[in-house]
Amino acid sequence: MQTLNENSVVIGVDVHKYSHTAVAMNAWGEERGTLNFTNNTLETYTNWLDHLGPKENIVIGLEDVNSYGIHLVHDLRNKNYHIRYVPAILTERERNKSTKHDKSDSVDAKRVGKVILTKYEDTLPAKESIANEEELKTAQALDLLLMERRDLVKEKTLLKNQLHVLLHQYYGDHYRDAFKKPFNGKAVAFYRTDLDQNAAEGKIVLGTSITRRLGRLVLVEDQITSISKEVETIGKKSEEVMALHMNIHGCGIVTACSIMAELVTVRRFKGKDNLASYAGVSPREHSSGRKRKLHTNPFGNRRFNRALHTIALSQIACKGDPEGKEYYRKKQKEGKTKLWALRCLKHQIAKRVFQTLKYAK
Repeated sequence: MQTLNENSVVIGVDVHKYSHTAVAMNAWGEERGTLNFTNNTLETYTNWLDHLGPKENIVIGLEDVNSYGIHLVHDLRNKNYHIRYVPAILTERERNKSTKHDKSDSVDAKRVGKVILTKYEDTLPAKESIANEEELKTAQALDLLLMERRDLVKEKTLLKNQLHVLLHQYYGDHYRDAFKKPFNGKAVAFYRTDLDQNAAEGKIVLGTSITRRLGRLVLVEDQITSISKEVETIGKKSEEVMALHMNIHGCGIVTACSIMAELVTVRRFKGKDNLASYAGVSPREHSSGRKRKLHTNPFGNRRFNRALHTIALSQIACKGDPEGKEYYRKKQKEGKTKLWALRCLKHQIAKRVFQTLKYAK
């Protein structure tokens, strides 16, 4: 894994949809050049990089590029440049501590480069620089499907909340008494049939509104089921996903896919502590003199953190993992709150994820 040295040239890039700005600096933060380019002139950018020094000395820093920098990243990957991703929170801190709070593309690009120079250990090598083609293809497919699934789940929750209110208005307090679950197949079929055949006088508009929402709910649930099956099909072909599923209690295939969509490859991380920090499950230390305090870490990859939370809740459930429950109770006996004990368990699970993925192949 590439590291900085006195010959390093760091290039910070401010990425936008149609244009990008790059600022080159040496190892001491002295500016060596600026370039504005577009997705149609990427060749100009790589030619500029070639004039800055040997490829092995060049480190390119990108803030969270989302989909806007995808063409730039693919071009740099194909030409074997070392890319590192800079968390947006670090560039924001760099801006806040600056004596000048100016904002422009070149200033933002320079701040990205300065984060690489001053907080290299807090950045990660880009997945495109470390992962092989198969790992990237699998992670990209899972990420796209899971993103769509998350949006559908949010829409499903919104529809159910709206329907609870509207059904109460139409049927009164006991609209759900006849059904174990108010939106299972039997309940939805009853509501749709009853509303079509027995529209109450003065409530036709309300009934029609409920019927439309029920139709959307059925459609959304069908799409969630379809996407979940597609995710599981892809996951079962991945050795890493199946290793997590088989070796970590409470880690279902969809949860394992969520983890791999965020990590892509464990080779991006130096060790298990680095991975735990990336997940935001390592506590932050606030110490002074003899006083030592630990605080919750609100940062880190929140989707990875959520997957660990799902696993932890499964392990401490009634039919959960005996080892996980024993560890959770042990932390409570030490005087920790339930929430803090759960965080400790998540920390242990993150380390287990690293160990499992490290020896998956």
